[in-house]
Amino acid sequence: MPGCISFRDAPLENEDQMRIMFDAISVTNETSFVPSSGGGVEKVDGAAGGNDNIEGEGEEQLPITPNGKKKKTFRDQCMKRLVDAYEKKVESSNNSATSKAIDSVREEIGNMLEQVIKDRAEEGSDEHYYATQLLNKKEYRDVFITLKTSNGRLNWLRRAWEDSKKQ
Repeated sequence: MPGCISFRDAPLENEDQMRIMFDAISVTNETSFVPSSGGGVEKVDGAAGGNDNIEGEGEEQLPITPNGKKKKTFRDQCMKRLVDAYEKKVESSNNSATSKAIDSVREEIGNMLEQVIKDRAEEGSDEHYYATQLLNKKEYRDVFITLKTSNGRLNWLRRAWEDSKKQ
């Protein structure tokens, strides 16, 4: 639009108030500082510098607890939480909830194939084969389960098979 000033070209609104709020905050690649309640600045544990130094220069000395172990930094605590969360996720993906979902689909397909046999389509017949191929897809199972008669189900299997070959 002609006459409109882009936000990139416009001056900052409330620049003086923003300067009051943010001037005391200083973040560099070496350390992080935040304003303290006393008006000065306070170093944050686990800052981005020191511990990442490959040569080991400038590393912070961690406080030692009375039992002689080093006190964990905030970064150590975050890393432990990440590892614990990952282990819990892996554990839950291996539990029975996942296998129950797979087993329920297998059971549903098995029940439908039993119905096909009850509808007079012998194992190994064309209709039985069509059912084994079609009923692997949920959309076909949803239609199959709604059909009420044996003839309706067998005729539908034949037609659905023919339609699937055309695609």
